[in-house]
Amino acid sequence: MPKPLWIITYDICCPRRLQRIQKHCASHGWALQKSFYLFAFNRSEREAFCAKLIGMLDKKEDRLLCLPFSTPSGSFHIMPESDLLIIHDDPRLEGYIR
Repeated sequence: MPKPLWIITYDICCPRRLQRIQKHCASHGWALQKSFYLFAFNRSEREAFCAKLIGMLDKKEDRLLCLPFSTPSGSFHIMPESDLLIIHDDPRLEGYIR
């Protein structure tokens, strides 16, 4: 059974915190935009990952949003061509990436 998909996005005020959080997210998820990532997590993985991110934040200045993600019919993602090859084996993303 495939893991549920999650979108995590953030707005970080400090460039140093931003870099740490961006690096952490990039090592575990798929960047859809600069601060907008897609992850495949089971519940415990999501909770642990989000707890780590929350520990990196300044709760008075920064924002973090974690939402479940589904790909209903008609969903898509268009991005500029690049040398980066996106490979996935998640059937829920079929037809989503163009």
